[in-house]
Amino acid sequence: MKFKLKSRPVAFGSREWFRRVGEASLALGRTHFHEELIRLFGCLIDHDACWIIRFSDSAPPEIMYTHNVPQPLRDHYNSACSAVDPFAAHWRLHKEVGVRALSKFKGSLGSIDAGTYSSIFKPIANVSDELGLFLPTVGNASIGLFLERERGDFTNGEIARAQSAFPILNSFEKAHIGQVFNSLRHGDLLLRATHFSPQPILVQDRYGVEIYSSPSWKTAIEHEPQLLTAMQSSGRDAPIALGKFILNISYVDKYFPLAPQGRIITLEPCPSSAATKTTVLKRTDLMRRLTPREREIFELIINGRSTSDVSRILAISKGTVKNVVLRIYKKSNIHSRRDLIQYFTVRS
Repeated sequence: MKFKLKSRPVAFGSREWFRRVGEASLALGRTHFHEELIRLFGCLIDHDACWIIRFSDSAPPEIMYTHNVPQPLRDHYNSACSAVDPFAAHWRLHKEVGVRALSKFKGSLGSIDAGTYSSIFKPIANVSDELGLFLPTVGNASIGLFLERERGDFTNGEIARAQSAFPILNSFEKAHIGQVFNSLRHGDLLLRATHFSPQPILVQDRYGVEIYSSPSWKTAIEHEPQLLTAMQSSGRDAPIALGKFILNISYVDKYFPLAPQGRIITLEPCPSSAATKTTVLKRTDLMRRLTPREREIFELIINGRSTSDVSRILAISKGTVKNVVLRIYKKSNIHSRRDLIQYFTVRS
């Protein structure tokens, strides 16, 4: 790294913090939005460099933006580190948004081994720890905002501060997506400029009328005629496995500018590995049979969360969690948490 950033962290919830929140809001729908967003994130926590990386199932991690990172280090990440990046692996396996520090990855069931990445990236980058904030975007993809530190790990207090800021940054990301899609009347250039998913995308209004479809969506429809039938028969947001693709349906709220209370439909390719594809298909089939609440708890269990964690995250009682878990066991024909994780976790 070239130099240490000298600015003092801003107190979360202070007048200065909300002033910066206001400044970031002005970038909604603009091509530099994520740069403003990571500046807002970074003002809370002392750091030495930052990265913005896009993660998805169907493509290698893509560096969107860096600050205080020399080009040779970016090249080193692309050539040697991206394939073993534990943050990328965690997104592929768990689709978990929120905050995660590199130092917190541990070798327990369902977690990611960060040893290889740490050994080949940290010495070259001259960093001791990374703090990532995952934001969901379109098409089973995530935008990761990363702060790097040369000395010492990010503390529990700093991680808690990032977690406190997450709902605001996440809301900004959703508003930004809405603004970008609302600009489609000016053409598709803005979608590409803002690094949205290259996967096939269809946007429908609440009556099922097409508002927008990408060229790759039109091509997919021609080669996968089952898509139209699956879309028409599905009123849920659970994934559907269709030959070469997995169809994902996301319903949007009344504040989504382009299609209030409509839905965004995306396609991702099925894995090429036979073993991985089998696990994905089994998981997809189960997700179709679970209620929205059961899917929430299933995903948290797969991520290794305890009953207490699930209760706290979803603000429901432990008894409710246990009752839902029993229903998941019955629908999956599995009788223990450990077996559920082993049977449905997609291995890298």
